[in-house]
Amino acid sequence: MDDKAGEADEALDLDTADPAEIEAIADQAITTFNETVDRDTAELIVAKFTLDGTLDANVVGVDQQTLDATVKAFENRMTSECLAPVGLTLSDYLDCCDEADLPAIRSLVVRGDWKAIAEHAQRIRTALNNQGDE
Repeated sequence: MDDKAGEADEALDLDTADPAEIEAIADQAITTFNETVDRDTAELIVAKFTLDGTLDANVVGVDQQTLDATVKAFENRMTSECLAPVGLTLSDYLDCCDEADLPAIRSLVVRGDWKAIAEHAQRIRTALNNQGDE
């Protein structure tokens, strides 16, 4: 193992791991990122992610497992708080989102604006229900 900040256990299976464990890894990684990356660099990393949805573990300063766990933690939270309550999976939600809207959605995720995402998910659910009624 290397000494990168927030390194996760290499054996962690993100599909079967306890969501609380994944969230703890993500929380530590985010804390370390906020404490060690200067604001200008952090803003560039976030801007690139918002634009194209990509993150580079080396640029962020963590190993790939930690980055994957952090992404999974955000996906888990988005699903449990915003999508599942209206009967959507992350896949359903993304399938219904316009590609042009993805940067705005990623921006909401980065800001933790779960309310706006939940409202958007509800609009998608309503549209899907209306399509089924036709």
